[in-house]
Amino acid sequence: MEALRIRMVSDSEYAGKGSIDAMLLMVRREGLSSISKGMPAMLLKQVPYTITKNCSFDMLTMSAYRILREMGYALTANVKIAVPLLSAVAAAILSCISSHPGDMLLSLVNAHEGPKRTRDFAKEILHGKDGARGFLVGIKPRFLHVILIVTMQLMIYDFAKRLVGIAATGL
Repeated sequence: MEALRIRMVSDSEYAGKGSIDAMLLMVRREGLSSISKGMPAMLLKQVPYTITKNCSFDMLTMSAYRILREMGYALTANVKIAVPLLSAVAAAILSCISSHPGDMLLSLVNAHEGPKRTRDFAKEILHGKDGARGFLVGIKPRFLHVILIVTMQLMIYDFAKRLVGIAATGL
């Protein structure tokens, strides 16, 4: 679906078509394998994103509460909002950085027709004029999107845990 979504916004021949018509066009032009050609890039994006988001949030939240307790601060209601909020923002920044190279590859792979694979695009970027920094092109605008989405997700996650009687992360 990601391959189809990217094609529908990056290629005028797919724009304006419904999902089924666009998918049929893609399969007719490139074969059935076109639907899954972005899977390696998807994994290069989603695995670092998810691991970094969840692990860093848990570690940062637990560390912040531990440090506050050791310093003698009371864990008031405000603290129990501020700690997860700040941890969520930091986790969002880290997950954006860790997943951006994969996100960039995913967009490139799925926006182009033809037999090029994820590793071909990665080699082109690496051997291009920017070298390894080429994998970070476009990260600034992505920060805003990812920070907003991830922070909201993690705050809802923390709130939902408390709502159902599970201790909030780090408490």
